[in-house]
Parts: sequence; structure tokens; C-alpha cells
Amino acid sequence: EAGKAAGIMGMIGISEGAIPFAAGDPARVLPAIVAGGIVGNVIGFMFHVMNHAPWGGWIVLPVVDGKIGYIIGTIAGSVTTALIVIALKKTVTEDESYKDHSQVYGSVQGEGEADVLAVTSCPSGVAHTFLAAKSLEKAACALGIKIKVETQGANGVINRITEKDIEKAKFVIFAHDVAIKEPERFRKIKVLDVTNKDAMLNATALLQARRVS
Repeated sequence: EAGKAAGIMGMIGISEGAIPFAAGDPARVLPAIVAGGIVGNVIGFMFHVMNHAPWGGWIVLPVVDGKIGYIIGTIAGSVTTALIVIALKKTVTEDESYKDHSQVYGSVQGEGEADVLAVTSCPSGVAHTFLAAKSLEKAACALGIKIKVETQGANGVINRITEKDIEKAKFVIFAHDVAIKEPERFRKIKVLDVTNKDAMLNATALLQARRVS
């Protein structure tokens, strides 16, 4: 999926969209971006392309001399970036990594065992969803609090919170930047609504604010 995204964003010039990928996996993404840029520039040089805009992508085609060469160069560069991202693909997926960390940090997997519940979700359904979950789990482990975190990610819901969980827990943390799915499930429990950034940076403070005795 990251490889597809890299190819598409490279061709249309949405460089900002690559920032979460690069920040979350720089060892894989940054070399791919550099290699793709080199390939695109070399091909552009061979076709005597001149770009009069201070940025790239196909949106600048109207001010480019040598449009055919420019298009070929951007396609070749984007494909190169995408292929390298795919070739250097992590052996552990985000979901597998999350499950491993859940076990390390003591996230509850069973029903009705958690003191605190949490649901995390973000626009991409990948990076911030799992980073927020890991931060909450790690903080809960350090505080001696049993927590169960449901992630609403790109691959669906993981570690789903049940009615029994809700009956036993004291409150739930919504850490999200998009709407939480099925929020009506939590109508009978206190909700602490925060952003993913809050959960990643202030997990301990959030748990201590309503710490379970």
C-alpha cells in the first residue's frame, strides 16, 4: 500500500502526503525518494526538460518545456520510488507489530478484565492509530493499570471492545482524528475524548487524570 501511495503522490506532486510514511519508516522511504528523484532528474536532463516552477509534479506541466520528457521522467522516478519501497518492505506489518507490543506492554486481550478502555483511529488508519495505542499501553503498564485498546485501522478493527468490557471498565479514552466507529457502544460509560497527538505525547497524564484506584 505504501508503494502504491508513493507512486501516485510522486506523479501528481503531493509531496506532503509522504511525510507520515517518511517519519514512520525513514530507513525505507527516504532512500526510495532520493533514488526516484535521481532517476527522474536524469531522464529530464536527457530530454532537455526545463521546469519554470519552483516545485514538481504534473500540476506544473503548463510551465514546463519538454512536456513528454517531463512526464516520462516523473513516471520513471515515481515507479522507482514505489518499487524500492516495496522491495524494502518491512518483514513485520503494522498490525503484527501492534499485537507484539500489546503483549509486551500488557494490553488486555480477554473480556471484562480491563480497568480502562481506549479506541484509536486516524485518517490513514496506520501510523497514528497504532502509535497512540502503543503509547497508551506503555503508560498503562508503567502505572499498573489494566487497559484494553481497540484500534480502528486500515485493516479493520483489532482487539474489539465488547459489552462485557464496557460493563467492567471505569472509562474509555477516544484518541482519534477521524470519527470513531460505533460510538453508541460507549453511551453507558464515561468518555475522555482526545486527539491522537494527545495520546502519543500525554498518555500518562491522561490515565492519571482519571486513574483507577
